[in-house]
Parts: sequence; structure tokens; C-alpha cells
Amino acid sequence: MSLVKPENIRKIIIRSPNWVGDVVMATPAFRCIRENFPEAEITLVLKTYVQNLIKGTPWFNKLFVLDNNKRNKTAQFISAVKEIRSEGYDIGFLFPNSFSSALMFWLGGVKRRIGYKRDARSLFLTDGINRPSENGHFLPTYMGDYYLCLCTEIGCDVRSNELELFVTEEGKIRADEILKNCNVNSDLPLVLLNPGAAYGSSKCWTAEGFARTADLVKKELDCNIAIVCAPNEINLATDIERTAKSRLINLASYSLSLDVLKLLIKVCDLLITVDSGPRHIAVAFKRPVVTIIGPNDPRYTNTPAEIGQVICADVDCLACQLKICPKDHRCMTQIKPDKVAEVCLNFLSNKKEQN
Repeated sequence: MSLVKPENIRKIIIRSPNWVGDVVMATPAFRCIRENFPEAEITLVLKTYVQNLIKGTPWFNKLFVLDNNKRNKTAQFISAVKEIRSEGYDIGFLFPNSFSSALMFWLGGVKRRIGYKRDARSLFLTDGINRPSENGHFLPTYMGDYYLCLCTEIGCDVRSNELELFVTEEGKIRADEILKNCNVNSDLPLVLLNPGAAYGSSKCWTAEGFARTADLVKKELDCNIAIVCAPNEINLATDIERTAKSRLINLASYSLSLDVLKLLIKVCDLLITVDSGPRHIAVAFKRPVVTIIGPNDPRYTNTPAEIGQVICADVDCLACQLKICPKDHRCMTQIKPDKVAEVCLNFLSNKKEQN
């Protein structure tokens, strides 16, 4: 694999990851590409639903949005290929491991195509990278480092591996409006509950677990506790609100966009979440986060930069990587609210003492 000379690169195209958490963990690599190619025109290809996540980001000249709601995927793919081909990109970074993303860049005439050798797509890559392995098996690797390897393999210098997100004034105004409308007391700590996960039901904890945890925390500490979730998770948020004995602030009805959610996490004192995108937003803003995890291998997401604690049960099927549990979901149901509340109160108490 030959190194890339920045002075020879005029146009760069990046295919973004699809999941919210992965986009956040890709930000060190996004930043690295911009720092190593300061004069290049950089286009980011991404899905509609993560567009607001990277609002305010200074690293890209253009956004190429793939509408995930379009019915005719084939027509959209062909249209994307034509548009990419018309631009004449010198180099393309493929963050997803999918066959289709590599095919799109190959058909689009991107001269150098950098990505991992996976899903039988090696023929479409000019610079194929082997995934880390151990004893003949794929080695789970922190995704932030996994993405940065796409840069270092072609000679890019990495100045920082910290996650980084930006906020907009528009998002700040909307977040302030929501907190004011919900009568959130700004003099008290703000705790956010994030119960949903787009990955699949196996990641989710119980509504009773979140409700009981909130009750235990509020019993010991006067604070605001608000539920945040995606628009399609309103029923889950409502279940938690109804199950809790104490007053919770249900923000589900506000249909929070990611640029607003970023602001809420940025100003919160603690996030209680399953292993989903908001966890990584908290890491990017250096906010404390308590993560309830079961089906996913923690090596993909654990980073020393995280301020918080991961809570998991001691079960033999932990880290199965399945989206839907074929058994009794014991990896999540065996996590008790008392334990979660104890960990949360430790973080909140430490912050109170520091103030």
C-alpha cells in the first residue's frame, strides 16, 4: 500500500458509518483526514437520520445525503454513482464494511478506495486493510481506533484520538426552550434516561428497571430526571414515566432531533443509558455516563476517555452480538436497579462535592 501525498489530492469522498454511535466514534478519523488534507475538498456521504449529528462540523465542504426513506433503493444507488462519477474524486474512505458502499465508490470512479477487506468486496478496493484478528478470528477493536486505521494505513498523522462533536445556536435555542417548557429547575442536577437502542431489542433494559432506578436516585438526591428517546420509542418512554413513582420529565413528545439531543447531553450532569448512540455523544462532551450493557462485546465501544461506568450481568451468554435475544434476555434482566442507582449516585455525589 503506497502512502498518499496530500499535494496530489484535490477531492476526497468519505462514506460515513450509519449508526449514531459509530458516527461519533468516527469523528477522530474525520478530523484526521481534514488535518492531513487541509486544501482538499471533502464530501461526506451519510444517511438522512445522522445528518443533524454532524451539524456544525467544520471538516467537510459538502454533505451528500442518502435518503433512507426512499422506496426505490436501486434508483437511488444509480443516481449516487452518477453524481460521484461526475465529481472525479481522487480518494475515498469507506467507513462501513458493506459490499454496496465499496461497489458505489468503484462504479463512481473514485481513483483510490480505502476500506477493510470484508463482505467479499476486496476487488473493489485499491487499498484493502485486513481486520485485526487473533487466533484466526476477528478481534473486537474499539471502533474509534478501527476507523483511524483507515487514515494511518495511507500515512496520515493522528494528532488526537478524542471524539468531537459541535453544537449549533439553533439547537441550543431549541434545547433551552424545551427545558423551560418542562419547568426544569436549572439549580438542580439534570439526569437523562436513554432507554432505547436502534440496534435491536436485545440492547434494551426494562421500563421497570429505568423507573425504579429513577425513583431510587430521586429518593437520595433532589434532581431533574428526564427521559430522552427517538420518535419511534415514545411508548417506551411513556411506560417508564407511568411506572415511576416519582415525577419524571418525559421529553419523548418533543421528537428530539439529534442536534437538540446533543445539547441536552452536553448540559446534563449524568446520562443513564443502554449501549447506544447517546453514550458516545456523552463521551464526546466529556459528560458522565452509566451504561447498561448485555449483548454487545464491550471491546467495540470501551475507551479510556469515557467518564463513567459500564454495568453488565455475570451470565454465560454475554456479548452474543445478537439483535434479538433467542432466550430469556438474562444479560439485561439480571441487572438490578439498586446497583445502577448506587453507581449513579456515586457520580452525582462526587460532582456535588466538587461544586
